[in-house]
Amino acid sequence: MSLPEMKSLQLAEDIEDYVIGIRRDLHEHPEVSGEEDRTIGQITAELWKMGLSSEVIKNGGVLSVIEGARPGKTLVLRGDMDALPMTENKNNLKGEKVVVSKYDGAAHMCGHDGHTAMLLGAAKILSENKDRLKGRVILAFEQGEEDGRGIVGILKRILEIGADGVWGIHLKSDIPSGKISVDPGPRMAGAFMFDVRIDGNGGHGARPDLTDTPVDVFTDFYNHLKSNRMNTLDPFKAITFSIGSVNGGSNHNVIPDSLNFKGTYRFLHYGQGVKAEREFKDKLERISALHDCTYEYIIPPKAMNLSVYNQEDCAEIASDAVKDSIGETCLYNYPAWMASEPFALYQKYLPGVFAFLGIENEDKGTGADHHNSKFDIDEDVLKLGVASTVQYALYFLDTDKEISFKPEETDVETFAKDAGFPVEWP
Repeated sequence: MSLPEMKSLQLAEDIEDYVIGIRRDLHEHPEVSGEEDRTIGQITAELWKMGLSSEVIKNGGVLSVIEGARPGKTLVLRGDMDALPMTENKNNLKGEKVVVSKYDGAAHMCGHDGHTAMLLGAAKILSENKDRLKGRVILAFEQGEEDGRGIVGILKRILEIGADGVWGIHLKSDIPSGKISVDPGPRMAGAFMFDVRIDGNGGHGARPDLTDTPVDVFTDFYNHLKSNRMNTLDPFKAITFSIGSVNGGSNHNVIPDSLNFKGTYRFLHYGQGVKAEREFKDKLERISALHDCTYEYIIPPKAMNLSVYNQEDCAEIASDAVKDSIGETCLYNYPAWMASEPFALYQKYLPGVFAFLGIENEDKGTGADHHNSKFDIDEDVLKLGVASTVQYALYFLDTDKEISFKPEETDVETFAKDAGFPVEWP
C-alpha cells in the first residue's frame, strides 16, 4: 500500500472509541498549567503501549519520535494538555454533559483534552504503519499552553533534534461540527500586554481642584484607546484591545494617589501592532503630563511579530490532506481568530499549519465559547481530526515540493523572553 492509499478516516474510525476514552479520562482529571503530572504519566504510558519511547521535557511536556522505514523529512505534530483554573458547569447549551471534571477549580474548557486525545490517536495509527512512513514524526505534547510556560522548553528540544515542519489542530466552538479550516495566512493574533501605574496627588473628594487625580489620566487615556482604532490605525488591518483590570482608591470620598490598569492588544499584522505600541506610549506620556501626573510601566507594551500564520505551501498540502481523508465538503473558510497561541512560536522556526476543527452542534448543545463554563465538544469530530492529522503527516513527508520559508535567526529562549513568555519557572 502506498502512502496516498492509506485510508486515514477508516483507520481513525477503527480507534474512535480509544480516542474518546482518552478524552473523557483527561476531561474528568484536568490539571492546570504547570501541574500536568497525571496527564504526562498517562501520555507516556499510552506511548509505551504503542512501542514508543518518550522524553519528558522539564517545564515543557512530552516528546516521542516515530521513525519511518525510509529516510526523509521530519514533521512535528503538536497537541496541548493543560486545563483552565475554573469550575465547570455540568450542563452545556442544551442539557447535561456526557462527562464533567471531577475537580473544582480545574476544567478542560478549551478543548485541550480533545487535542491530546487526537494526537495519541494519530500516534497510534502512524506507529502501527511506520513501515510506510518516509522520514519521521515528532509527537509534541505541550504543557502550560494557557500561560505560555511550556513552549520554550519543548521547542528548544525539538530544534535540537531537528525538524522541517509543524502541524497543530485546535477545536473551534463557532465552526460547525465536522468542518475544518486550514486557510493560508494569518490565523491567530499577535499580542502585547501592558501593566501601568499612574501616580498623582490624592485628597478629599470635596476638593478635587486641590488634587492631581490619576483617575482623570486613565479615563482620558482609555477614551483615546477606544478612538485610536478609528482615527489612527489602519481599518483594513484587524486589531483590538481590552482592559482587564483597573484598581485605584479605597473609599467613595478619597481621591487616590495612584491607579493601576492592565490589558492587552491583539493584532494580525505586525506593523499595525508596532503603530499601536507607539501610539500607546506617546499618548500616555502626553495625557499624564496634561494632568500633572506621572506613570510607571510594570509591564511595558511591546509588539512582537508573533501571530499564528499558516505558510501557504503547507496550507495547500493541508487542503489536499483534508479533501483526501475526510472529504472536500469538510473544508471551511474561517476568518482569523483574534485570540493568541504559543503555536506562533513554532511557526517562527518551522513552516506549518494550525487547523481549526469545528465542534458547534446545536442538537448536542456544543458551541459555548472557549473558556466558558458551559464549553463542551462534539466527540464525533475527534476521528476527523485524527484522520486529517495522519493524512497531513503522510503528504508533508512524501512531498518533494519546495516550501518557501525563512526561519527566525534569534535563538528560541531570547526571542521568547523578548515576547514575554515565561522562560524559567519552578
